[in-house]
Amino acid sequence: MASNALALIYHSSYNLELPGHVFPAHKYSHLYNRVKRDPVYASWDILLPKKVDDADLELVHTKEYLDDLFSYEHTPRTMYSELPLNRSIVESFMYGVGGTVLASELSDKHQFAFNMGGGYHHSFPDRAEGFCYLNDVAIAVKKQKETKPDINALIIDLDLHQGNGNSYIFQYDDKVFTFSMHQGNLYPKKEISNLDVNLEPNTKDDEYLSILETSLNQIRKDFDSNIIYYVAGADPYEDDSLGELKISMKGLKERDLMVRKFAESLNIPCVVTLAGGYARDFRDTVEIHFNTITAFGEK
Repeated sequence: MASNALALIYHSSYNLELPGHVFPAHKYSHLYNRVKRDPVYASWDILLPKKVDDADLELVHTKEYLDDLFSYEHTPRTMYSELPLNRSIVESFMYGVGGTVLASELSDKHQFAFNMGGGYHHSFPDRAEGFCYLNDVAIAVKKQKETKPDINALIIDLDLHQGNGNSYIFQYDDKVFTFSMHQGNLYPKKEISNLDVNLEPNTKDDEYLSILETSLNQIRKDFDSNIIYYVAGADPYEDDSLGELKISMKGLKERDLMVRKFAESLNIPCVVTLAGGYARDFRDTVEIHFNTITAFGEK
């Protein structure tokens, strides 16, 4: 297991300017700056990912879809994205996937490896969806399985929206367990995870954390995981513009700490990705993501 507890990964290409778009894709540089202002984390080395290799993309995505994506063409395969399609956006996704692949590789040396990007959990093998062009977690899991066929990967997805892409991709893989806890009456069209928890609007901290604890205890009994991929969406937040869950900033950090303690109790590594966050006050989204870093970085 790991000598150093937490590795942080970031690339400036994560950052995008999408004026007027609900997806605050400039949050990544703000989070990086927040880390660099913090007295604890300012001196830490932040690791630089490379762009994901084409061969790794093909572990999950079809050649036909990738051809359309890299031609920047609006086709039936790319049209379900809610983002523009151009070179800088595709490059951003390639670095974001590279960050999650790097985090997966670092799980041999670090108990927690944190990609300050990624979590593109709506992307399917043959199409884009939502704000997701490439599925970083699925690619990282499949790549890890090439060298470690005995990996039993647990995907814990606590974004506001169901991780439908991962649920679909791994639906027949008994060595990957998908768990998604999300607002039930929202986008997207649901796929079937190994464990889905559909939350009602106005769910608050105590109920949320109790359900999460119960779910993790059930997973402990049902699946012998040896690595966790945690999709740590900021959007269950009580002032998120796209959701109706009522989880406080404090409750979200307690959520993150619960996932950390779960990984520690199993003595297995955890790869963390950011995923969504659309707080009405943009600074809240950045702070929630920073709190996730501190939840995994604190001694």
